[in-house]
Amino acid sequence: MDGVPFVAIFGLLGLAIATFFIVAAKRQIAAANAAFETAADTLGMEFEAGTMSGGPTIAGTIDGFTARVHNYTKKSGKSSSRHTRYTVEFPPLGIGLQLMRQRGIGRLFKVLGTQDLEIGNPEFDEAFIVQAADTRAVREVLTPGRTMVLNRLLSVHPNLVVLDDRLVIDRPGTVTDPQDLVSTLRRLASAAEVLADAALDREMTEAVERRIDGSVPVDPAAAHPDAGVDVRIAVAEELSTAGIDGLAGKIFAALAAELPADPEIVGWADRTRPVVEEPPPPDVKEPPPPVFDRPDPEFVDLDVTVPVYTPDLETDPAPPVESPTAPDRSPDAPETVDDDPVAMATDLFGVNRLSFQTAARYDEDFAGRAVRWTGKLRRSRTVDEDRVFGPGMIDKAVIDIATLENDLFGNTVVSAVVAFPPGTVEGFPPGTDITFRGRLVGIDALVRNLFVGDATLEPRP
Repeated sequence: MDGVPFVAIFGLLGLAIATFFIVAAKRQIAAANAAFETAADTLGMEFEAGTMSGGPTIAGTIDGFTARVHNYTKKSGKSSSRHTRYTVEFPPLGIGLQLMRQRGIGRLFKVLGTQDLEIGNPEFDEAFIVQAADTRAVREVLTPGRTMVLNRLLSVHPNLVVLDDRLVIDRPGTVTDPQDLVSTLRRLASAAEVLADAALDREMTEAVERRIDGSVPVDPAAAHPDAGVDVRIAVAEELSTAGIDGLAGKIFAALAAELPADPEIVGWADRTRPVVEEPPPPDVKEPPPPVFDRPDPEFVDLDVTVPVYTPDLETDPAPPVESPTAPDRSPDAPETVDDDPVAMATDLFGVNRLSFQTAARYDEDFAGRAVRWTGKLRRSRTVDEDRVFGPGMIDKAVIDIATLENDLFGNTVVSAVVAFPPGTVEGFPPGTDITFRGRLVGIDALVRNLFVGDATLEPRP
């Protein structure tokens, strides 16, 4: 009989724990239902409430593409967990395409000998496992414009999977933020548009190729409100690279209103937001001294002699005069020159950052720095003017300065876009080792280009 109370206590304790989890689950379902319903209303889609046996669902079309978000229970052995799956469909590409991140299960598949096609874009090839039924058509479909969009989407949503007719993100947990649901669906719909629209893909491919080549193809008219999200991101980013942050900030601010939980867009909007200087505080005038009813001191006869103080320089020396703080280095001292491009490239691009975070890091510690670097010439040409370097004829050279291993994208090449005086590198073949001096004047974080102005060529041994 002595054991009965203990059995009862443990039974009550188990009941209390079960009740706690049931109440918590009901609260989570209620929060998810509220978020899904709000997102569905915002996007004009259908909402189906969730229960303890199945989570809520949003279904309908977004920007003309069939879309669905569903919260469900995913079982793994004896355990289970809640997941949220986003799906946006587009017309089939017709090549049996399957892309997944080349990490985790994707890396395992590759080790086991699973098909992995390469399209000739090192960054994309390192980032994705590429499978397709029509291997010859893969390179035609996965153009620079589309791979840029998918790489950008992968940096925000590492769980992205691309199939021949849909984009899928399977995220652990239950999403209870309606802005997160709206932002993710709109971002997927934008990528679906680039995959489905060949004309749009051609435009984006041309822009990407010019950026990789060191040019900044700014066309503000392309960022009209009806343009897709990825088009407007690209244009605004190009404007910021060219130093036109005012217009870039307006575009990013409009995008942030549409995708308020997208970390890349919100980050760029914060970065390009105009700095509003606070007005100086109003002048505070001291109140006039109080007036007392007393005789004018001019007419008061004071029989007092005011002594004149003369300091004794031996016993009462004058206070010392503080000298100004010495500068860190004298004007004649040589300037510190960065001669390690790999270290700077690793700092900027060797970790997983979104493009606005990389640009902010550059501004914080590297902008304006003098450099002396060596790299391999990729290409060069003479131009009359440039959006980054300004007017005036220059030899514009693209020089590869580092190759890095990135956790998200695999091997990535970092390049310097260098402005030399006309005729400096004329006739140099691609692959030539070049050592140059100059000063950092800008960054295009997405394509990993660092711009070096006022450059001179070091003599070759």
